[in-house]
Amino acid sequence: MKAIKYLFTLGLLLFAATSCMNEHDEPVFTTPPFGNNSIGEANTTIEELKEKYASVISASGVKEITEDIIIEGVVVANDESGNIYKQFVIDDGTGSIIVGVNDVGLYAVMVRGQKVIIDCKGLHVGGYGKMAQIGGLYNGKIGRMQKVIYPKHVKLLGTPAEDYYGIEPQLIDENFFTNGNKEKLPLYVRMNNVSFVEANGTNLYAPEDEANSSNVVERRIKMGNTNVIFRFSTYADFANEVLPQGNFDIVGILTRYNDYWQFMLSATSDIYPIEPVNR
Repeated sequence: MKAIKYLFTLGLLLFAATSCMNEHDEPVFTTPPFGNNSIGEANTTIEELKEKYASVISASGVKEITEDIIIEGVVVANDESGNIYKQFVIDDGTGSIIVGVNDVGLYAVMVRGQKVIIDCKGLHVGGYGKMAQIGGLYNGKIGRMQKVIYPKHVKLLGTPAEDYYGIEPQLIDENFFTNGNKEKLPLYVRMNNVSFVEANGTNLYAPEDEANSSNVVERRIKMGNTNVIFRFSTYADFANEVLPQGNFDIVGILTRYNDYWQFMLSATSDIYPIEPVNR
């Protein structure tokens, strides 16, 4: 009888021990949020930041930000397709700005539609070809912030939103290019009823044999009587696809390099064919 009681008790103890072990066999893993959650709320719009450093930007200069300037925006362009390199672009409804980071695969965190806060103090602001950018110092000019610094200056808010939290690209027409708007760039824009000048049914977006020393192929988009340079990287995942023919509505980042207009595409999904009207 004692032996039976012993075996019964032993069985209960083993069952309890096994149950406890099972509870610990499947640990709950939690990944801390990317970035610096101690960053406070935004106190400056992107437009205000660009205006504050307008003279530095227009002179293609660079300056360290020593004030407590915090901006907030939504990621409207990133490096997922490979057409944009070590950069992403945020927009807050007042304007856009390029953020340079010396790292690849930024899209893993900076997903399009992700809201982000950036603590600009300690970063640099300047003009790359007279266009606004924040990042780090490189050979006395504006460059990319270092990979180790990057997470200390950013904070993610919420999850990526399909409607980009209501951020809409600015609709521009041909008159925009004649009214001296270059100081506003970069700018998240929509251009309607445009076409690729080089599209002939066989030309590709960015074949290597047509690239310049920066591995970029320059195409042109035509809006009315105006042509705008459209830059494509040979590293883009769509580089060897055929340029589409016809007219399109396009969403992307209007940029500049000194006095030249340029356009930057984040993904070919931002090219919308215009449906023909049935008559």
